[in-house]
Amino acid sequence: MVTPATPLAGAQPADAIWAPGQQLVRRGDFAGAQKFFAGVAEQAGPLQAPRAILLQARAALADGDTSTAEGLLQQALSDYPSSDQLASTYFTLGQVRRAAGDCGGAIQALDAFESVAGRTAIGPYSALQRSQCAGRLGDWPAELAAARVALSVDGGGPRLTRIEALERAAEAELKMGRRQEALDFYNRSLALAGTRAYTAEMLFNTATIARALGQDGLAAERFRAVVVDYADQSRGPGALDALVEMGRGATVSPLQAGTVHLNALDYTPAVGEFDQVDASGPDWGAAQLGRAEALLRLGNENEARLGLRNVAESDPIHAGSALLRLGQLDQRSGDEAAAEGTYLRMAQDASDRAAEALFHVGFSRFVRGDRSGAMAAWQTGLASGPPTTPALQAQLLYWTARAAPAGSGQAQDALNQAAGTAPETYYGLRAQEQLSGTLSVAGNSPPASTAWLVPTTSEIQERTAWLAGLGTTPERISHDIDALPALQRADTLLDLGLHAEATWEVDGAAQQYAQANDVAHLSGLADWLMARDQPQLTLRVGRQMRDLVGLSSLPRAVQKAVYPAGWGDLVAEQAAQYGVNPLLMLALMRQESSFDPQAQSSAQAMGLTQVVPSTARGIASRLGRGDFALRDLFKPALSVEFGTWYLSQTLNDYQGRIFPSLAAYNAGGGNVSGWLQRFGDDPDLLVEQIPFAETRNYLRIVYDNYWHYQALYGPS
Repeated sequence: MVTPATPLAGAQPADAIWAPGQQLVRRGDFAGAQKFFAGVAEQAGPLQAPRAILLQARAALADGDTSTAEGLLQQALSDYPSSDQLASTYFTLGQVRRAAGDCGGAIQALDAFESVAGRTAIGPYSALQRSQCAGRLGDWPAELAAARVALSVDGGGPRLTRIEALERAAEAELKMGRRQEALDFYNRSLALAGTRAYTAEMLFNTATIARALGQDGLAAERFRAVVVDYADQSRGPGALDALVEMGRGATVSPLQAGTVHLNALDYTPAVGEFDQVDASGPDWGAAQLGRAEALLRLGNENEARLGLRNVAESDPIHAGSALLRLGQLDQRSGDEAAAEGTYLRMAQDASDRAAEALFHVGFSRFVRGDRSGAMAAWQTGLASGPPTTPALQAQLLYWTARAAPAGSGQAQDALNQAAGTAPETYYGLRAQEQLSGTLSVAGNSPPASTAWLVPTTSEIQERTAWLAGLGTTPERISHDIDALPALQRADTLLDLGLHAEATWEVDGAAQQYAQANDVAHLSGLADWLMARDQPQLTLRVGRQMRDLVGLSSLPRAVQKAVYPAGWGDLVAEQAAQYGVNPLLMLALMRQESSFDPQAQSSAQAMGLTQVVPSTARGIASRLGRGDFALRDLFKPALSVEFGTWYLSQTLNDYQGRIFPSLAAYNAGGGNVSGWLQRFGDDPDLLVEQIPFAETRNYLRIVYDNYWHYQALYGPS
């Protein structure tokens, strides 16, 4: 049970006094924000000046200037020792010193903060900050003691907060040589795991400690669980090696070991493991499929093909997958006739996948100009064997319409069926587009105003009626949300700059509502988050609502939480500057970063629009930004500007056609030029034939996003 948070004295919302400066911070213009707050501090009286200096220091900290931030905070403490901002000033001083690498000084600032505000003023988070700093200093007893305090306040807080405290305690115990105690703490973390990645990590960590304690049975059990159940996670290879070192390698099969190596992109050992699978055993077919993939990555296509043919001839269970891969290889090499023959055999030998095979048969015929043959294959697929999935049925229907004479009744009927069968799938959306308009060319005349960002009267009325049907009202939902202790604390944490910790509180509230199927309060939580400019969290809550009841069951205003207009004012501004449809830009950002300005990929793509360093430097040069630094990509305004400029260039390169333009944004213009030359500029043919699975999926997802943004925010 979380006790109601006590707001720090003097904490206040962004009102007319502070709003201009906080907007500058929001955009990433930290120098401008410092100048603004300095001006307020000079003109304000003793009641407002401390807050102005504090905000100026936070802007300096956000810009990485810890020296300036420290000086400003010391000025505030010296000039206004009795200010209502005293506690917040001490807390921010601790953050500044942590950022500067002075954890000892940070702990002193935390001591001062707690002397003013109390040890539990922000729940377990002051103790967590202390524990983290103690860990950096190597003061393991202090790290453990602070972690224990964190776990004792409000039951340790929500799930993710408890995990952080448990990990701090486990680390300290381990550093002090108390392995059993560390194992106990990590076991508690494992019980709270909510994702596959974290579960695999905790299984590996606890297995490693158990092994060091001589608890080989537990260690082997958990290492094996990582290999068998989490082979796609990064800890798989380490767990496999540990089992081998322990003499327990035989507890996993060669298929399981090979799968771990394959997922780790370690192809030669993968082939070796797959080769050990008994040809007469049940694992042989799956192992040969994995072996073929590893050989393809090693450049040995001939041997891969031979193995796939052996599976097709010898293993009825896996014959369909083998033939599908062979057909794909035929198509990759440009031999559509051979591909057709392979897919026909797949339809015959794998009757449970006949519809899937016949789609590919029809596609091979279509690209060679045989529309009637394609039509026959797709119609046979629709009528074949076990019922197809709605998504596959929509795909077959859509391509049936493509094969029919344009504008014919047959084409219209097929499109209507595709749209009705699976309206939220890629081909269901494509069918709806063909029936009602086109998104394939992005208009270069962005809206003249930002009125599309504001909910309409009819949307508000529809949501009110929806809530009435759920037995509540907007006012009641808003009151409940505002009164929720977790969100009161999240507000305080956001004000203090503890964004990750605020997210933990929000996540805890969202999980409680989701477990109760309380979509009404989830919608109120989404509103609360958007009012605080947290579109990445709004999107997360929106997806929870969609998964609970389906998108179509939500009123239009609530559907906008699933497709939020995150950073919409910045997007509208740059879209107007560079002639890009802002809704297309939002569709791209939703996929690229989920609206998280701090997002960073394994390829070092950064920020809201996920621009990679080399591209960013080129854009900066083109735009005359001689002072550009890579960290600037985390500044929302600059990230949106660079991403919008880059998308405008690809749109210009491809005459406004969104599929090649988005493909170029994802995979580079050189690749797209080759694909267009080989496959032509028909968007459907292009998406189906792009050889990069990542780019194919990217195009489908961004298209899905764009379709929904047009439906929700576009002109009626």
